[in-house]
Amino acid sequence: MNKCSRRNIFKLAGAGSLALLLPAVALKTTQTAWAQAPENALNPESPQAKALGYHEHYSDVDQSVWTRFKDGQICGNCQLAQGDVSADWMGCGIFPGKQVAREGWCNAWVARQG
Repeated sequence: MNKCSRRNIFKLAGAGSLALLLPAVALKTTQTAWAQAPENALNPESPQAKALGYHEHYSDVDQSVWTRFKDGQICGNCQLAQGDVSADWMGCGIFPGKQVAREGWCNAWVARQG
């Protein structure tokens, strides 16, 4: 038979309280991190950005090199964009932890659904 001691009750209450607070803390932390876009901005000179032809502004894309580029393709209307796609800077599924410019472009661009 299990004993219901005061110590066990406090352990359960503490664990339950923590379990209820974790989602709120995680959500707040996620929102704060994306708000600091310029500090997390993707460096166009990084190896992965260069390999995918990332440019912070679509008008800088050399169409003779990046033949997939078409007018109207920007990070803001890409399926891989994450977060607020109307903001100047947003997350990207290709560059985790980094922010890309809304007016940017890379060779991984995919039309946004909906």
